[in-house]
Amino acid sequence: MVPPNPAHQPARRTQPQQPRPQPLPGRRMNPVLCIIVALVLLGLLVGLAILITYLTLRPKRLIYTVEAASVQDFAIGNNDDHITAKFSYVIKSYNPEKHVSVRYHSMRISTAHHNQSVAHKNISPFKQRPKNETRIETQLVSKNVALSKFNARDLRAEKSKGTIEMEVYITARVSYKTWIFRSRRRTLKAVCTPVMINVTSSSLDGFQRVLCKTRL
Repeated sequence: MVPPNPAHQPARRTQPQQPRPQPLPGRRMNPVLCIIVALVLLGLLVGLAILITYLTLRPKRLIYTVEAASVQDFAIGNNDDHITAKFSYVIKSYNPEKHVSVRYHSMRISTAHHNQSVAHKNISPFKQRPKNETRIETQLVSKNVALSKFNARDLRAEKSKGTIEMEVYITARVSYKTWIFRSRRRTLKAVCTPVMINVTSSSLDGFQRVLCKTRL
């Protein structure tokens, strides 16, 4: 058997080797730029925290008004200077804040004549949202409450004229909240005077709304 002649064998084609792609050099952030960005973000967070704290600790003053008042079963003993009466009040509370809500943990409303309290009542806790008006309708009952001689004489004289002058006092424990921040509990006090009440009729016609002075 004759071996094949190498001269007659087909030539083999060889593919030229492609150069391997070189890895691109990694980008490195400028350390000075990183520090600047971090400081800016930190400044924004600190500023936001200061703003939230300021809104929580220094909120706008709450606005209280007595919208209506009446009295029923009003009587003063001739011999013992004791008062018996049912005082009905409609009180409006307004929260002027846009982003801060108010939590009332407790509230006590009392009525008095010349600083001598004759009746009071505790109000259940409630929450007041931003820009919210809350109406509080309550009845304070005086049952055989002793008066000073001066107040008894003065109330008798006012009753004979058809109108008595009373005062309304509000004391509450409140806290303020904005987003996740809540303030500590603080004492709110409001004084509403003079509240002129018609004793000859239970009608609210002609009642003059009373703006209360508040202190926190």
